[in-house]
Amino acid sequence: MGSRQVHTSSSFHRRLVGALTERLVLKLTALFLAIVLWFVVEKKEPQIELISVRFQPILLDSSLVLRDPLPQFQAIVAGAPKELIRLTSNLPVIRRRITADAPDTLVLDLHRGDVILPDGVDAVVRDVQPRSVTLRFEPTRSREVRIDPSGIEIVASPGSGPIRPIFNPETVRLSGPRHIVVKIQSVRTVKTAIPYPDSLTHLVDIDTAGLGPGVRATPTQVRVHLLAAPRG
Repeated sequence: MGSRQVHTSSSFHRRLVGALTERLVLKLTALFLAIVLWFVVEKKEPQIELISVRFQPILLDSSLVLRDPLPQFQAIVAGAPKELIRLTSNLPVIRRRITADAPDTLVLDLHRGDVILPDGVDAVVRDVQPRSVTLRFEPTRSREVRIDPSGIEIVASPGSGPIRPIFNPETVRLSGPRHIVVKIQSVRTVKTAIPYPDSLTHLVDIDTAGLGPGVRATPTQVRVHLLAAPRG
């Protein structure tokens, strides 16, 4: 009985040693590679990567309409591997404010300081490519503007009270070069004297002479009638 127990124990010991030593080289190699990979990911020495960048021009006026699609941008970024991996799912961004007085063709120079990294990413931008971008905007613009009543002269007897002109339509659509159209806030009619009381509706021309070259008004005429404010 004792001999059988000794044999069983010895056999178990041999199987245990065999399991631990079988393919020992492969197991040690796998362990070594796992340790090396951990050090590669965790080490602090910066790595250099080419990271895609989103370009977001902030157009401060609705008259700015881009004619061409934006190019692709990339940044050379240095940082720990785990930091660079984070940038693949949360891209850096370039934001530039474009004002209403921008020319139809605008060339922007870009620098590494223009690249904004996501919050919490510990990395450094070394360069940005390309280093300039050309933005082309639509050269024409259409917009609605109100009619300034100062072109209408109301001829009324003293004591008539407040009287104002009513326009139909109340606005005019201007079309033309963007840089001119965006600066026009209102239009006037040609100088016209209307007596009061007068129940007629008058057809009056829009004064387009001072709008600027290439600017068109639609309609070119509006209907006007006079309205007195209620007494009291």
